[in-house]
Amino acid sequence: MEIVKYSNRIIHTAHENSLVDEYMMQNKDIDVCIVTVSGRTPTHGQMINRKYTCVCYCINGTGTVCGQSVTKGDAFNILSGEKYWFDGNFKFVMCGTPAFNPNQNYLVE
Repeated sequence: MEIVKYSNRIIHTAHENSLVDEYMMQNKDIDVCIVTVSGRTPTHGQMINRKYTCVCYCINGTGTVCGQSVTKGDAFNILSGEKYWFDGNFKFVMCGTPAFNPNQNYLVE
């Protein structure tokens, strides 16, 4: 078993208008993070993860994911290779496989 303490999380801005609390684990098969969205992310275009598939759970706020409304208590899935974007003011837990690597993520118009 591995535990990553709150005090050991890595905070970064993956894209404009979002803040990510990343819980980096030694297990490269899966990961978890908390994403806070404050506006459109990315500001232009869409994102694609080449190898990363994730399940997300909205813990507060309201917004949209690819134009679909989400609010507290909703869950959504983003598949590897799928274009996506976020908009609104909400926070969600993201758990995916394999463990996230920034080199897997890129922007498209």
